[in-house]
Amino acid sequence: FLKFCQRTKNKKGAGIKELFETDPNFTTAVNLAKSAQNNDIEHPKINKLVEILRDVESKVLIFSSYRDSVDVIHKKLVEMGISSEILIGKAGQTGLKQQEQVDVVQRFRDGMTKVLVATRVGEEGLDISEVNLVVFYDNVPSSIRFVQRKGRTGRKNTGRLIVLIAKDTIDEAYYWIGKRKIKLADNMADKLTKHLEKTEQVMDDFF
Repeated sequence: FLKFCQRTKNKKGAGIKELFETDPNFTTAVNLAKSAQNNDIEHPKINKLVEILRDVESKVLIFSSYRDSVDVIHKKLVEMGISSEILIGKAGQTGLKQQEQVDVVQRFRDGMTKVLVATRVGEEGLDISEVNLVVFYDNVPSSIRFVQRKGRTGRKNTGRLIVLIAKDTIDEAYYWIGKRKIKLADNMADKLTKHLEKTEQVMDDFF
């Protein structure tokens, strides 16, 4: 969060200046984040993630929407002595080129890496059948992205999905928005299937 603030503060714009100088909620959030950093207080999700990964022997895929979070997670895994790599997009100075992304995925697939920490670049076209645990470090309101993330696990055997949610935050709101969208999509699919079945029956009767 503080890295994001620093990058944002360097940008120009009246709205950005107003956000940093006059928005009391934003100022409070920044001060709390600085206090936590100064006192070596980690986000509760990091502690929960550590607890989850301690006893896991299979490959694990962790998704986060933010590169800064990916870096924090990867750093923690290194401290724990867990072999891990990051999979991020090409943008920016720290981005991974396409061949680098391919190499990272291949090492993970070959078992050279136990945990892969990815941004949304890992949501599509990532065919790793041996992943039995997927962790959503944060949530997205998109039902498509939720399904894509979830679909990375259990392709050969029964897989597990763990969603980390910070209570009473936008995290929780995103989770329920995504779930509602999935339910609506499922209902629509059921209606469409029934309609097609009726149409096929009519066609059969006609001929």
